[in-house]
This record gives sequence, structure tokens and C-alpha cells, in this order.
Amino acid sequence: MRKLLYISLASAAIFLNSCSDSDFENAYRDPSTVAETNVPKQFAGFMKINFEDVIPSYWNYYTVIRTTSLSYTQAHGFTNVAGRYIPGAAVTNRWERYYKFITQYRELEKVMASLPVAQQTENRIYTITSTIYLYDHTSKMIDNFGDIPFSEAGKISMTGGNYGAASPKYDNQTELYVKMLDELKAFSTELNTITLSAKVDVEFKNQDLINKGNLVSWKNYCNSLRLKLLNRVSAVPAMAARANSEIAEIIAEAKIVDESAENIAFKVYTQDTDLDTSGFFDALESGNNNIAPKPMIDHMNANSDPREAWLFEKGASSTTYIGLDPLLASGAQDQLISNTVVSIYNRSVISKNKWLPGTLINAAEVNLILAEYYSRSGNSGAAKTHFEKAIRQSVDYYVRLGDKADVLTWKPTTEPTAAEVDAYIAKINFAGAVSPADQLQLIAFQKYIHYNIMQADESWAEQRRLKLPVLNFMEDETSSIRKTPPTRWTYPNSERVYNTENYNVVKDKDNLSTKIFWDVK
Repeated sequence: MRKLLYISLASAAIFLNSCSDSDFENAYRDPSTVAETNVPKQFAGFMKINFEDVIPSYWNYYTVIRTTSLSYTQAHGFTNVAGRYIPGAAVTNRWERYYKFITQYRELEKVMASLPVAQQTENRIYTITSTIYLYDHTSKMIDNFGDIPFSEAGKISMTGGNYGAASPKYDNQTELYVKMLDELKAFSTELNTITLSAKVDVEFKNQDLINKGNLVSWKNYCNSLRLKLLNRVSAVPAMAARANSEIAEIIAEAKIVDESAENIAFKVYTQDTDLDTSGFFDALESGNNNIAPKPMIDHMNANSDPREAWLFEKGASSTTYIGLDPLLASGAQDQLISNTVVSIYNRSVISKNKWLPGTLINAAEVNLILAEYYSRSGNSGAAKTHFEKAIRQSVDYYVRLGDKADVLTWKPTTEPTAAEVDAYIAKINFAGAVSPADQLQLIAFQKYIHYNIMQADESWAEQRRLKLPVLNFMEDETSSIRKTPPTRWTYPNSERVYNTENYNVVKDKDNLSTKIFWDVK
């Protein structure tokens, strides 16, 4: 948080194709060194600073999730090298980016507070939407770390550069979830009646990098985020009743992302800015990061999953799809990879596709959440409806990713037919899963497939929460710290050094075996 941040909003103008360069002639700069900014610019700067955590990028995929959630969830095939279950440098990279992100949010708060009351009211939409976006990413930080600095974090400019005074306490993870759920519920209600002045309406559309000023989309995003967080805490005894009652309220209001046209994403509109997937192909294809995982491939082979050819390619030396066995010794795994026998993620649709969106919420995941909710509520019919709808949407989602593929070499020549999708759904046979436990196994496996490498953080959270699907890992016998995937990340060393007093309050929880509060199974 002590480094200068330079974020050009000129690129945002090009990205949205809705403003001239002159509108953004003053580049967004480090708020601790610059006094001049305004609410719209600060809002766009805040949204842009962490785009690499959303849009598939080299930095996030290769530095962070390659060594963490991709492997912990078997979203890709990985070799059994020493130390593979210890997060390492990935922790520091994600931590630093989040706290740069939250610093920009605090500056938005500061700029907003400096306005007369009437202007604060006029610009209220920036507070609502920026906080929704903040809470989406804050929930991911909690899901990875547990307790995190939040309420006092990012306030360095408010202390006149006094780093000691700005050292933030750690907030309790459960209390943060409650706070987020409370405020998101209030925002959802407020979005029903909020109106924008003509001036704010134009500015907000220009600066909103996610929904381009569409208030219906922000309402859907808010409620769908609530739905996800409520479902995640639904097994926590003190929160179960609230989770189920508020999910029912959200369903009744019917303002969620449950249709594919409503998907919320950080989209790539042009290749002329840095808001793109630059380097993603290198991150995924380097170091065999794109190897297909055996559990996913085995399921797809056995059930003729229509997504298989869109997600994967057969190995160059193979006539069938083969996933890398996680229980083989690393030498045997390396040989299979070297012999180009195992499958890889599809290069046309996935790794070389420069137009991949940065998914925030999509309809398939929402309908899988609804399927889980109805299943545990005893409504098997509704659970089946949403489960099957989610599969159809997931198939369509990955087929549509290929629409703008730049490299067509590995893109399938024909799209799945309705009959093929129906046949797959029939093989899965949700109706044959008579108990909620059996139904949950099917739901969890579809989450595993749908999330794959595209939403690896969500997949890791759901697998820890549900303990499903059951995946087999070879123990790392070389490690005395962690022999199997961890249940959380440990804090970066910088916290021990620079935030010592506050870190000492939580240091007893700081190990790879401490569970996140919603991990109760």
C-alpha cells in the first residue's frame, strides 16, 4: 500500500467507447500524493485496479491460482512435486492487490464525504455499486484467509502518511460476513427506488466498467451475490435460519442472475487497452498449467458430456480424452505429459481466446445454488428444474465463449445439439437421486465442472464447504507442514513484520489447518 499507483482512465474511456480521451486527460494517481480527484474518476479507478483478479490474466493465473486453488480443486492436472500444498508467494501477491484495491475504495469514501450533503445524495449510486463490488472481492479474501484487516484498512492518506497510525486491526470473519449481508440487503432495497440525475446518469454510464450504468444489472448482481454468500453460510448453526429465509425472499423477488443474458462480467470490448487477457495463454500453457484433470475427464467420457470438446483437446498422441491421474508418482505423470497422451484445455476456446470475460456472477452457478437450496428444503422437483437448467446454461456458456475465438484451429466444428444435451442430462438422472445427500453429490460435481479453471476461487470455497466432490490426492511425503491441500491460506510475512501488534491477535489461527467459519462439515 506504500507504492505509488498510476492508473490511466484514458484506457477506460477507450474500453467503453463512450467518452473522448479528453474526458480522462488527468490520469488517476496515488491518492496519498494527489489532492485532486472526483467521485466518478475515483469510482472507475477503484474498479480498474484489480481487474487482473477478474479478467483472466497472466499475473493472477500463473502467480496465484496455479499453485493454489487450481490444484487444490483438481481444476487442472498437476504433477506431484514437493511442497505443492503450501501456497507460498501467491499469498503475498493476492494480499497486496486486495489492499491496493481497498485503498482506492477508502479514497472514494473520502472524496464522497468532502461533498456537500446534497451532492452526496446525488452521487449515492457510486457508494452502493462500489460497495457491492468491494464485498464480492472481500468475501473471496475471507474465504481464503479468514479474519482480515478491513474496517481500518486502506486509510493511509487519512493519517497524513503515518503508517503506524494506519496499521489496521483484523476484523472477525463471521462479523464481516454479517456486515456484508446486512448492507447488501439494504442496497437491494434501495436499488428498487433510486433515481439518477441526468448528470450522474451520464457520468455513471461512462465510468461503470462492469454494468455500464445498468441499474437492473446492479440489482441482479447484488441479489445474486447475497444468494451466494447466504448459501455459503447455510450450514453455520447461528446463520442457517437467516440464510434459508433470505434466500426465499430473494427468490420471491425474482431479481437475480438466473438467465444467461443477465450474466455479470468484466467484459473485454477491445484489444486496444490493458483491460484484456494479455498473457493468459502463456499463464495457462506454460509449465503444463493447462493439463486436463482425470476426475472431470472420466465423468465427461462416461456420460458424453457435450462440454468436453469445448473445454478440452485430446492429447496430440491420443485418440481419446485422458486426464492426468493425481495418484501417479510425478515421474510417471511427467512421462505421460511428455508423450502428449493427456488432454489439455482447449486452446481456441480458452487459453488463446483474447475475449474471455472476467466472470463475477453467471446464471449457471446461480441455478446450481438454487438447486442446492431446494434440495435441502425438500423440494426435489424444483431442485431438479434448476439443476437441469444450470447444465443447459453451462453448456451454452462454454460454447458461446468460442464465438469470438481468434484462433480456430482447435474449436469444435459443430455445436452440441439439444438432443445431445438432453441425453447427457438423462444420464446424470437427477430424479434417480432420491435423498438430499445424493442430490448434493450431483450438484457439487456440476459446480466442479462449471467452475473448472474459470472460477477456481469459487470452486475451492465450495469444495471445502461441501466436502464434495470427493477427490483423491497423493500425500506430499516431503512436507512436514501440509501433506494434503490446506483449508486456508496463511498470512503474508509482511503482516508479521509491519503489522505486528494486530497480527499477534490472530497468529494462533495462522496455519494451513484452521478452517474458515463456514467450513463446518
